[in-house]
Amino acid sequence: MSFTNINDPAGVKALLDRLRTSQAWQTLVTAQAQTQEQPSTPQPAPSGTETPASSTSVAALLSQLNSAPAPAPPAEHPRQVLVAAPPSPTKQPETPPSPPPPAPYAVTEDVRSLTFQQALPRLAQLSDDPAVVSAIERLKQEQDKVERELWQERTAIRAKYEEKVKVAKTRASLIGTGLSKHEAEMLSQAYEKELKRFDAERVLPAWDGLVTSQQAALQRICVPTMFPTAVKNDRERQQRVIQVLEGIVGLAGGV
Repeated sequence: MSFTNINDPAGVKALLDRLRTSQAWQTLVTAQAQTQEQPSTPQPAPSGTETPASSTSVAALLSQLNSAPAPAPPAEHPRQVLVAAPPSPTKQPETPPSPPPPAPYAVTEDVRSLTFQQALPRLAQLSDDPAVVSAIERLKQEQDKVERELWQERTAIRAKYEEKVKVAKTRASLIGTGLSKHEAEMLSQAYEKELKRFDAERVLPAWDGLVTSQQAALQRICVPTMFPTAVKNDRERQQRVIQVLEGIVGLAGGV
């Protein structure tokens, strides 16, 4: 037996259509129409009894309705409970291990105060180091450059006064006299004075700056006795060391 789901509108409509076209429905409709056409004083029917047509139509309707399928209970789905996942713990950045404490600096020997005799073995070792030899050669090249510049400037001063003497002699010859002793002495004194000023204001500062620069550079490459100083005894000791270096590396000149 098939049943029609009453919750299905299409199924219910199809069921009603079948009822309207059934013989029981047509009989019931005909019986009702005949009842309405009878006189207004109908004969009372015996209590507890029904007309055959009514009984037949009701039975047929019940039969048709009973043939309708009962609605299927809704399928029960397991209730899904959403449980929020616990938040994942925030990963803290790993702290890098503390670096080991730096090793104490190695105490280097102070070679500044070595005597000349104590410095000789170390100078022999330094002479075998190409980097040291190259550094000393660069210092010598810088010194040569400064010396050339100072010499050119001094030569220019001398040429200026030579030109003044030449002009004075030419002027004296034009008037039939020679260069007077007084004029010659004046030119000579002016020349000497300018040279002294040049030495004091130009040569000595340039030379002192060069010496200090060389002392610091030689100290950085661990040449014994070398450090910036203006003390006479220290400078004399340094000069002896430079003379040894000149002989070892084939240089000329020095601090």
